[in-house]
Amino acid sequence: MRQNALHHRGVAGLLQAIRGLPARLMRNVRSRAGASPTSGFSFDRESGTIGPMARARQGLLQGQGAVRWWRRCRSGNPELGSFFLGADGLSMLALSLAAILASGTLSYWCAFASVLRAARRSRSSANGFSRIVVLGSCLDPFGRPTPTYRRRLERALALFGSAPGSTIFLLGGRTAEGAPTEAEAGADYLRSRGVPESALVREERSRHTLENLRFYRSAPPPADPRPAALVTSRFHLARSSLLACGLGIPHTVCAAEDHWSASCGEIGRLLAEAFLVHWYLVGRTYASWTRNRRMLDRIR
Repeated sequence: MRQNALHHRGVAGLLQAIRGLPARLMRNVRSRAGASPTSGFSFDRESGTIGPMARARQGLLQGQGAVRWWRRCRSGNPELGSFFLGADGLSMLALSLAAILASGTLSYWCAFASVLRAARRSRSSANGFSRIVVLGSCLDPFGRPTPTYRRRLERALALFGSAPGSTIFLLGGRTAEGAPTEAEAGADYLRSRGVPESALVREERSRHTLENLRFYRSAPPPADPRPAALVTSRFHLARSSLLACGLGIPHTVCAAEDHWSASCGEIGRLLAEAFLVHWYLVGRTYASWTRNRRMLDRIR
């Protein structure tokens, strides 16, 4: 009996200690933080510190964001606001990397040679066009055109001056939450330089070059059958022309810059463009060989 009584008292003491554990932990955290009851477990507005529980919750939300990003990346549906890759794009990225490794990087350097040739040899003028198509570029943090984008807009302005009856198509959607679209920022810039609103047409849904050109192709065809002047930066000319040819868009390329400069930044951009060109060509070749209608419909 005595042993049973001691046993029951021991169990009761243990349960009481367990019940009091949260309160002791809270007192301990508060005494260490030296702040209000919420400090250490949430954001402290006075000190600006983040406690462990808030930090854990923040990490959880970041993890959920990563899952959402992956799902959007796999879906590849622009109408859902997803990224452009999709499952096909990701698989072709892996295949492109495999092709580069299997060829000892030779296939990549062939793509680089074509990008470099287009950057160096393309003209910065155009003749016999009725449309000027300006490919968008990312805006600065204040929602204004960056120097790269301004050079494209200035080239379009020069072409419009030589053909005042032409139409300027500005391509590019919103790439940051709350920012204007690239097309709207470009239109504001050109209007400030004297281009009438009636000469401007905006495409504001696309998020990358392929979508730029696909949405442009869906516009009503011009009455004038002459090819459009496709204006973009020199490092971007090869891929833009390649995509436009794949989509069946008649065009002549027109470089935004007067001359190509062999700066470190420009070489870096050419290296990146060569990889994207290689990725596109591998995907297009695979889709043609396998007769993958879904992939072919995406790029042509």
